[in-house]
Amino acid sequence: MNGLPYYKAYPRDFIEGTIGMPFEVKCAYRVVLDLIYMQGGNLPDDARYISGLLGCSVRKWNSIREALVSSGKLEVSGEFLTNYRAVSELETLAKVQDKQAENARGPRKIKDLEKPPQNHTEPEPEPIAATQHRAAGAIDYRKLTDQLLEAAGISDFREERNPKLLHVGPIVGLIQAGYSLRDDILPYIRAKAAAGFRPRSWGYYVEGIKDDAKHRLGIASEAKPDPKAALASWPDSKWQTVLEFARERREWSSQTYGPPPFADGCLVPKHLLSDADRQFGARRAA
Repeated sequence: MNGLPYYKAYPRDFIEGTIGMPFEVKCAYRVVLDLIYMQGGNLPDDARYISGLLGCSVRKWNSIREALVSSGKLEVSGEFLTNYRAVSELETLAKVQDKQAENARGPRKIKDLEKPPQNHTEPEPEPIAATQHRAAGAIDYRKLTDQLLEAAGISDFREERNPKLLHVGPIVGLIQAGYSLRDDILPYIRAKAAAGFRPRSWGYYVEGIKDDAKHRLGIASEAKPDPKAALASWPDSKWQTVLEFARERREWSSQTYGPPPFADGCLVPKHLLSDADRQFGARRAA
């Protein structure tokens, strides 16, 4: 899917969908969305590249990335970052473009066409909350928020005083990862409330809930998969995107994509390489 030089933006949805989000995370999220649209829905998950465009350190970007992924704003798809709504918008646009191309190839029947009404307007876009609702597995965000506030013992909740408590993304991330709201999440929050703790954000509970669940169920720590193991099965299209980025930056990320072109153990299909790609191995040796 090709990227876009521009796309429809819905300011109200963005503002409402990022209530309680820290300023630097919100600003980075806006730029990353632009990059996702530019790359046709799949942004290579290259920390050095993205941090360079954002003008921050790799360490800072990794922190922002974790916040956006845990809140459900970004999704990790293999070696790419994507966004549910961006993909949906791009797919819709692709269908429209295909239909227009099909109509252009067919016979032109101008006589039977009616003039569109002057008050024609585009239909209102679907609210971002609705797309998030589907993406999160039909979670009722309002009900979830009420349950969390009740468990935390917050009876005097005020949006203006506790804006971060409207952002339930960290808890949604736990639910999507398989943790039980009834057995793992709410009991832990109630226990903290009984001890007198009042949260500023739901992200505070995440690690504690994980540790408590592992202790209760005897869940062994998950072994971290080798991120390079999946590279061997990558299609040419993904490698072509990686090569284009590397050539543009004149830099190869061995940590992410393995040995550079023409080096021992290089995973990039040889038929995609050019002599100019030898620069990456030479620069590494230097």
